[in-house]
Amino acid sequence: MRHPYDGAVTTPPPVPPAGQPSPSPQSGYPGYAAPNTPGGYAAQAPGAYPPPVYGAPPSRPPRQPVQVWDIVLTIVFLVGLVVLTAFASFAGLFLVMASDSCGARDCSVELITTGWIVGTLLPWVVLIAAAIVSIVFMVKRKIAFYIPLLGAVGVAGALVLGFVIAGAGVPSA
Repeated sequence: MRHPYDGAVTTPPPVPPAGQPSPSPQSGYPGYAAPNTPGGYAAQAPGAYPPPVYGAPPSRPPRQPVQVWDIVLTIVFLVGLVVLTAFASFAGLFLVMASDSCGARDCSVELITTGWIVGTLLPWVVLIAAAIVSIVFMVKRKIAFYIPLLGAVGVAGALVLGFVIAGAGVPSA
């Protein structure tokens, strides 16, 4: 059984008076005229603002798609960088042994200590910097797998720098 309001009952649109055009959706608003008609937006004074644009807000440019292979590779390389940094820092701990021959020689304890600290702590600073930059690149959806590789070069360089500084504190024979 049909309900009496299921579309069977409709109200016809009003019939315009004789000699007048049929009403448009905007008719009835004072001062309305269709664009580019006399009295419409195009007829406004020069320098007036353009008509408002209604509809969907402007969309942002599309984001790059997520590169799953890059995220996986970056995380694997970051884990490898943590392991490399632990080994480099452990090797840096042995730089203090550069002072073993200092009993008979005149050594610079300050340089040996500085080299020991650089070789032990600087690899961790490089690791933290590489991790932060990698995360920022992944959030911005940029390719990031090479950042931990550059960090590995930085960790090795930090350890070599520690060896050079500690070695400068021990005079040659």
